[in-house]
Amino acid sequence: MYRWLFFGVKPNDPPGISVTVLPEIGEMFEIPAMTEQGPVTILFIMAVPGGELDVFKEIKDVKEFTNQMKNITRRYFQDIHERIQQDIFALSDDKAFLNVAIKPVIRKPYVIFKNKIVVGCGDSVFLNDPITGQGCNLSSFCAEQLYETLIQYKNSIWDIRIGETYWDRTKTVVKEVTEWTNAMTQALPQHVVQILLAGAENQKIADEVAEWFANPRKAHEAFFQNINGSTVVKE
Repeated sequence: MYRWLFFGVKPNDPPGISVTVLPEIGEMFEIPAMTEQGPVTILFIMAVPGGELDVFKEIKDVKEFTNQMKNITRRYFQDIHERIQQDIFALSDDKAFLNVAIKPVIRKPYVIFKNKIVVGCGDSVFLNDPITGQGCNLSSFCAEQLYETLIQYKNSIWDIRIGETYWDRTKTVVKEVTEWTNAMTQALPQHVVQILLAGAENQKIADEVAEWFANPRKAHEAFFQNINGSTVVKE
């Protein structure tokens, strides 16, 4: 995962988050943001390891980052490249980039420690790759389910049953979000590629794809269920 904050990228019209998916290569997210230095554009690349977009990990110099981004957008993301203002295109500051590899992991979100129940939400127990932007969604969902669980046991001893109940409430959603996220980091199944291509021509389909990120269970269904409801073999 490579993420940079750049000056000098004219915003989309209408402004908003956009994503370009290159099957078997990676994805580019374009995200408007505000910093202490003013408005910037986040260019966020999720590269298949060792692939054609995975070309930044050895770069440490700010100017090299900028030049490589120009090269990448020119070759793979022409729409973004055409909106780059060459004379002012630059990182917002010397630390405005992040290079990291994420290894997703799902942990059982409760433990007994010194005879007390300890429970967790968020990345401490459910660490997903950020490609699908589900960190906040999953954390808030689990926090809500933990609240409901604590209310359920408010007049009882808080013991292992709280952890078990909380996990039962959340594990199906956690599993589906993680499976979808992991699938997004790999070569996309052909039926998903066809959905994305159709979305480029059909606004209704494009809106349904956008809804995946707000309701990841719909994304899971799109990836792993066909139109007849039977399971699609994972590729």
